[in-house]
Amino acid sequence: MKHGDTMKIQFNWMFIGWLIAAMVTACGYHFAGGGKFPAGVTRIFIPMMENRTTETGAERVFTNDLIYEFTRSRKEGLAKDRSAADGILLGTIVSFSVENISRSSVSTAIERRGTGTLSLRLESPDGRVLWRSANIVEHEAFNVVAENKTKTDQYKSDAIAEISKKIAESAFTQLTDDF
Repeated sequence: MKHGDTMKIQFNWMFIGWLIAAMVTACGYHFAGGGKFPAGVTRIFIPMMENRTTETGAERVFTNDLIYEFTRSRKEGLAKDRSAADGILLGTIVSFSVENISRSSVSTAIERRGTGTLSLRLESPDGRVLWRSANIVEHEAFNVVAENKTKTDQYKSDAIAEISKKIAESAFTQLTDDF
């Protein structure tokens, strides 16, 4: 291979790289959750969520996971108290349901799926709704141990925790998706 051929190959790769970078930035591409908060909000306070389900303590799990997601993704956007915020993110755990997804017999489930639904709204300090997401839904399967209800309950709790994490990620992405 001649020196001139090597230069052409290098130029071609540089041109292709430049072309890809230009196309990505020109179309407004950005990473999910990388945008701004709606309505010019810069600092959000997240109070304890309302829990309309029969799952005791779910409000604590969902609220903590949402706060963690904000801390992980945009720590400076999280206010420690209501007075320091220009937006309040109110959440309601609307539902949590469980359905059998596989069985070993007609009356014996071996796997179930939990489904959680969360509703969020961002309000200004004076109560005006700035943003709303009616239903954020996530699912997670968990095993059923027929002879051990305690183990099945632990698997269900683990599924609720996983659903909560997925919903927190989805909620943050939706809230900061400004395209």
